[in-house]
Amino acid sequence: MIRRVASQKRHLAVSQSSENFLLFSYGDYFEPGNVRWGGLRFFNDDLIHPACGFPLHFHDEIEVVTIVVAGEIRQRQGVQPPVRLRPGDVQVLSSGTGVRHVETNECPGQVHLYQVGIFPRESGLMPSHTEAAFGALPPPNELIAVASGQNKAGAIPMNADATVFVGSLEPYQMIEYQMAPDRCAFVYLTRGALTVNGVDYESGDQARIANEPEFMVGAIDHSDFVLVDVPTLGQTIRE
Repeated sequence: MIRRVASQKRHLAVSQSSENFLLFSYGDYFEPGNVRWGGLRFFNDDLIHPACGFPLHFHDEIEVVTIVVAGEIRQRQGVQPPVRLRPGDVQVLSSGTGVRHVETNECPGQVHLYQVGIFPRESGLMPSHTEAAFGALPPPNELIAVASGQNKAGAIPMNADATVFVGSLEPYQMIEYQMAPDRCAFVYLTRGALTVNGVDYESGDQARIANEPEFMVGAIDHSDFVLVDVPTLGQTIRE
């Protein structure tokens, strides 16, 4: 089963500081039946204005993967030194028993980033965070694992039975992805035009995939996307 969710279905939350496309129920936005996709709890596509950001807020028992597309975001956690994330940087925040932090854009331009929330493999751990630079332009025609609890080479380790990939395809190139049983996948097209098993996708569209041993992603135009592989966590997934 592969379900296309059009970009128009995303929930847009607008404030003086940011514009946030919420792909799942999050914060003040709640949509029954759209709370998670297996082990994937949220996926937010955020645009943060200059001199603005997310004020002090709390996470616990969630793995938060931040992928910076453009601009620079600064994070502060208590008395710890601030962390700066630039284009191509990825952070895994294992919130564990709980962490409070502030995220701000101190640059003259806007910041564009994705924040992906995944249920942890184990609860009750001390909070931690790790950052790595993957480059603003991922290698074409391959999937790059940027965060993983499945021992993927080069990926930032995380406390979840999941992997987050970034991909970039040149026109008419294809990638085949194989899934193990009891797992599901999520594809978010960030730029360009793709097909997933022959169905067309435009920028901002999602593919929610379950009960498929394999699927094919092909580029119509030069395309960038994020792919998340998570366990179903006992969720009955049907159309």
